[in-house]
Amino acid sequence: MKRIETYLFLFFATIILWSCHSRDLYDPNFGKNDAEANTFDFSTTQSVKLTVDYSASGAGAVFFSIYDEYPMSDDTDPVLRDDIQPVFEAYTNKSGIFNTEITLPAYAEHLYIYTGNFFVKEQLLECDVLNGSAKVIAGSSRAMTRSAFTGTRSDDGEQTTSLETLYQLSYLVDWRTGDDTGVKIYKDWVTPLGSWDANTGRPSYLMSSSDANYSKLSFTEDEMNGIKQTIGNALTNKKSCDTRYRQPFDLVLDKNSEVAVTVVGGNTCWNSTMGYYYYPEDQIPTKREDLNIIMLFPNTQDGQSDFIEKKASGKDDNYKYNGNIALHSGDVVQLMYYPNIANGDYSGATKEFPKGMRIGFILKSNGWGMQKSVGNKKYYNIYKGDLKGSDVSRQYNAWASSTESLSYSSDDEEQNAADKGTYAFPNPNGQARTAKFAYENADGQQYAIVSFEDACNDDDYDDIILALKPVGVFEKLPTPDEKVTKATGVYAFEDLWPARGDYDLNDAVVDFSQIWTWNTPDIENVEAKIFKESVNLTTYQNYVTLKSGLAVLIDNKVAPTSIKMKTIKGANVREVTFETEEEENGKVYLLTEDIKANLGTQYIIEFEYSGGITESEISVVKPFIYRNENGGRWEVHLPFEAPTSKMIMSYFHAEGSDDLSEPSKGIYYVREGNYPFAFFLSGVTIDSFKSTLLARENESIRINDLYSGFLEWSVSKGKKQKYWYINQ
Repeated sequence: MKRIETYLFLFFATIILWSCHSRDLYDPNFGKNDAEANTFDFSTTQSVKLTVDYSASGAGAVFFSIYDEYPMSDDTDPVLRDDIQPVFEAYTNKSGIFNTEITLPAYAEHLYIYTGNFFVKEQLLECDVLNGSAKVIAGSSRAMTRSAFTGTRSDDGEQTTSLETLYQLSYLVDWRTGDDTGVKIYKDWVTPLGSWDANTGRPSYLMSSSDANYSKLSFTEDEMNGIKQTIGNALTNKKSCDTRYRQPFDLVLDKNSEVAVTVVGGNTCWNSTMGYYYYPEDQIPTKREDLNIIMLFPNTQDGQSDFIEKKASGKDDNYKYNGNIALHSGDVVQLMYYPNIANGDYSGATKEFPKGMRIGFILKSNGWGMQKSVGNKKYYNIYKGDLKGSDVSRQYNAWASSTESLSYSSDDEEQNAADKGTYAFPNPNGQARTAKFAYENADGQQYAIVSFEDACNDDDYDDIILALKPVGVFEKLPTPDEKVTKATGVYAFEDLWPARGDYDLNDAVVDFSQIWTWNTPDIENVEAKIFKESVNLTTYQNYVTLKSGLAVLIDNKVAPTSIKMKTIKGANVREVTFETEEEENGKVYLLTEDIKANLGTQYIIEFEYSGGITESEISVVKPFIYRNENGGRWEVHLPFEAPTSKMIMSYFHAEGSDDLSEPSKGIYYVREGNYPFAFFLSGVTIDSFKSTLLARENESIRINDLYSGFLEWSVSKGKKQKYWYINQ
């Protein structure tokens, strides 16, 4: 509790202030003494002119995140860490370029800029903030061109349909030796579509531009751009796929139709094998042995794995594909329907599938990795992995099926230990390991997209991605419709202003977040814009007796279409209407007159914009505390921040007070010394302060006694110890 002397001082100081109220408050000599105001604004933010350029990728509008520390896990095949949050996120424009002045925490000096966009090859870039600017430029697209592909694959002309060395398509193998264990998991795959190159696995039955149905079943450049943009919106490489897209049911045809699959690309070090199957809508298979699997792609590798590229070296054959590259973006295969396939009979084959037929897919992880023996080793290519105790290529006993309960993975504890978490995501119930979503054009036509997770060590579902045609023949699939970004921070206020305080800066503590909901861009609407903006303020306060209220001044750069207000306390959600006041620089929302009586309440103001706003048009938000006094207000804002028109101006630079404001110069809430009356701590949440600012035992303890770097930061005017309030 505050010492009684402090309250007496405040009482007498207030009497003095009011006794002087009739004086000329803007007299430059009024209340003047020898003290000099600290010119430091105690800001924990910085303005940065940011340029992010993904234009070389041709990926359209790219969503990216900025971290102030390395965001990937520290292992062989790193994934995005889930224990840190980005300090900024946004979309580029349709050309893949972001060039805007943004606000970042001041401590963010070395930036890690990450995009999980499948089509951007350089997904993690780094740069420093120098003289208020930061810039990164990514290289070319992940997608391999046709000319580049022709130069890298190693066709030897020999065609085959043999599955003899692909026995792991149906059987479990010994992960130590690669030997067949004799345990059969699926039926033998069949190969009625045709043969493939024995060396690379490239199918002979890919559609050619000269085929009669090619234009009908392949995608135009504009359609592919729409598909690519949708994939970039839906999937984030190295991050778990949104559960909305993990559809447990296979695609069902709502009319008789031909069907073709187009390879969009893949991002995996494995040479996996893919098949397809089908069944009537009312006869969903319940056992793996019921699937009649037709070979689709013997080798799904397109050579675009960023992992292999980083690991490859001229001297290390463990990280080479040895020519085992079979596919490239744009390859098309028309699926065939065999009505008697369950009996092993391929007669009556047709290109048209009947209405009500469901089409499923299955991916055998690293199935092509044992396609050819070399010496006494049962593998031909590739990165071996970190599999201790084995001389063979890493063997996953894992199948990813698009049908619920029909996937399979063997969670071998010994292999898991030897291979650093091979089965980080065990799948004992055989859940579907595909994502299914759609690109929807302006006419409402849907282009079905199916993406696959090839193993059980991550959940990003971008190891191979297919798009299906024709459009409008499958039941509706989910479409990416929005992304959410946010900024966070904590406001802390001293409630004794303008009197000298104890500078524990915990009298009123407010957890802050500003949340933006973006539309996801598509080929017709390629510019991503914010259509909803939410300002959230949650009150916390240490053990004080003074009554203060909380308000916020919001400057909407663009007039919102609608405004909604509500409060949340525990499970109690209430639609409310806050009292508002118009100011020249925005609108004041009076959230509560008594913070202490409503501790733990979240105050939410939501703005909707029918036309959307850009990153540069987001609202400026300025919380402050207040007390109503005789028709006016006592207010405390951040240093140098102007009060509202209701402010009782006699508080500024009042004789005997600790305030050295100069209203005639637009300078407010400043004082001598190294402590502010309020500040904003950028890029954190309230959880960071529960054991410090908000702990009962720390009441009246100056903030520099809780945070050892505070005074050095303050004295250096923010140039040193920028992390002083982080991870205390």
